[in-house]
Amino acid sequence: MKKDLYHDYRATSVLNPVSVSNNATGNGTGTDLLGYKGALMIASVGAVGALFDASNYYTIKFLESSNNTVFSAIADTDLVGGNNTVVIDANAEANSVHQRGYIGSARYVTVSIACTGTLTAPATAIVIKGFPLHAPIA
Repeated sequence: MKKDLYHDYRATSVLNPVSVSNNATGNGTGTDLLGYKGALMIASVGAVGALFDASNYYTIKFLESSNNTVFSAIADTDLVGGNNTVVIDANAEANSVHQRGYIGSARYVTVSIACTGTLTAPATAIVIKGFPLHAPIA
């Protein structure tokens, strides 16, 4: 029997595809986890001719908030799949996807992708909410 994931999970875009560049930060919007018992946060970074190195790099951070206004870094103990901070500082690390499961208790989560230096590369982030308290969801 095939399983249907559509009625148990909901994906939300927290950072629409964008080129983060020149010492800027792409701050994602908060995803409300009310009514869900789990979340998967995914960040994707491309290359498109960018030259990543020790002076030109991206930093991915996974964030949480209780009020959807003030976000802070999620403690590594509340993440599954790796630690909070991911640094992309070599071309071999570009064109990559980084995901973390969230097991914390805050109501909102998001992803931040910051650029240090003068490179420009595409990036995006989504949050997939899962394990709804009331399923199936429409």
